[in-house]
Amino acid sequence: MAIVEQTSQRVRVTIDGQLTTVPQGTTIWEAARRLGVDIPALCHSPKLEPVGVCRMCVVDVGERVLAAACARECADEMV
Repeated sequence: MAIVEQTSQRVRVTIDGQLTTVPQGTTIWEAARRLGVDIPALCHSPKLEPVGVCRMCVVDVGERVLAAACARECADEMV
């Protein structure tokens, strides 16, 4: 999934204690990569739409279930 840079909407997220601001629509996997945080994934390719089927990239976003970082978009104030 390509990051939509044209949008003026940005969201603030904290990943491993590092605060960053990314364009709305950026996945957790993409935001982590920008910060140098490695989230392993088997089924993800930046050239393809994310599917999240391997579940190797699951992360804790403070909800009831873990989220696939390659498919889940960042939400404002996500930690």
